[in-house]
Amino acid sequence: MRNLLIIFFILLFKIPVMCQPGWNWPEDKATAEEKNVLYTDYLKQGNCEMAIEPNRWLIENVPGLHVSIFQNAIKIFRCLIDKEDDIDKKNDLIKEAISIFDKRIENFGREAYVKNRKATFAYTFLRSDKTQFENLHNMFMEALELNGNELGNSNIVACMDICRKYKLTSKSISDDEVLNIYDELSNIVSYKLSNDSKNTERLKRYQDNLDKLLTATITVDCNFVENTLGPKLTDLTISQNNEIIQTDYENLDPVQGTIYSDEVMNLAKKIFQLSITGKCTSSEIALNAAKIMFENEKDFALAKFIAGRELSSKNYESSLEYYDGALTSTDDETQKSEIYLSKAQLYALIGNKIKSRENARKSIASNNNPDAYNLIGNLYMSSYEDCREGKSRVNDRLVFIAAYNMYLRGGSNEKANQAKAQFPSMEEIFNENLSIGESINTGCWINEKVTLNKR
Repeated sequence: MRNLLIIFFILLFKIPVMCQPGWNWPEDKATAEEKNVLYTDYLKQGNCEMAIEPNRWLIENVPGLHVSIFQNAIKIFRCLIDKEDDIDKKNDLIKEAISIFDKRIENFGREAYVKNRKATFAYTFLRSDKTQFENLHNMFMEALELNGNELGNSNIVACMDICRKYKLTSKSISDDEVLNIYDELSNIVSYKLSNDSKNTERLKRYQDNLDKLLTATITVDCNFVENTLGPKLTDLTISQNNEIIQTDYENLDPVQGTIYSDEVMNLAKKIFQLSITGKCTSSEIALNAAKIMFENEKDFALAKFIAGRELSSKNYESSLEYYDGALTSTDDETQKSEIYLSKAQLYALIGNKIKSRENARKSIASNNNPDAYNLIGNLYMSSYEDCREGKSRVNDRLVFIAAYNMYLRGGSNEKANQAKAQFPSMEEIFNENLSIGESINTGCWINEKVTLNKR
């Protein structure tokens, strides 16, 4: 009786849901309206046990009535699944619910969108069921193929998780297939990072999780990075370099560097990250990946890494170039001081003492770096033979006073004492008719005034 009253009042006042466009009523409209009213009313009350049967009737008998009968069916099934304690009955409900997505596609299309939601739903309830890993994997592969960059955020990591579980329990997919899936998902994350600034931190966490899942699925070591990923990066970069670039006649500015595709950039980032994880950053492919990344995204840490690698290979000009790149990639004075000191050390290594001191002074100016003072002290200490003229024993030893001053400012007392031991003697000062405390220029390339003192 109560149900009849509900139907009566809804029909009497012509509730808007019955008048919405898109409803495709059958010849027996009264029965369909009754079933629709019953299940929607029960659903609003949270009585999913009573809502399921009239909803089932609509899906079985008038599936083209309206898309809402499928949308609401999923709500009803979620309610029933959550309440069901019997495992077999719960699994039957999950299976029936998943079939609802396919029936919706048959009647209302939007295959990509619906299969995306189907994978999400299935993963929620079946991700721990080993017997369903293959089915889940296939669902995600369909969703991935159909949606591409529009794959739902919640499905990105879930897809890789199921790939891992399916791979480890069945051995039915190869390492290359796993890597391809990882590539696709990483590319989707990169696309979303470029187009969804509101979720940057969340998307970065997704990528971190993808990286962890990859290494948990296949063996990712230095051999894998160098012999599997390395050749792939080489092929991609060669292919891109062989492409004919269209001239933009509206902008005749010279092209600066190489603009790599997202695919190349993503692979380079992956190689570099995995090289760090595998502790094989000394490989040539890690260096190439870092250079590709820096070409498109100027980054202090990358430039510093590349400069250090080039330095270890004695590619000094290239090393200096990337040290300069590091300087232009940061506004942090401490970081700048560090790089200026590295440049000073490099110039000292190749024997350019003037350039070395120049950069050491810049390091001091940026952050009063004590190591820079000590470096200058070393430069002065090692200049005795270069600057000695043999005319005055006092003047020849002024370089040690200059070194002593630098060591003191750098806090290196031991080295300061070593420099002081090389000061001119009191006898030498007296013999040249000079006095302690006089200000004398060192001359030579050092060209600094020092206060004469004895050892």
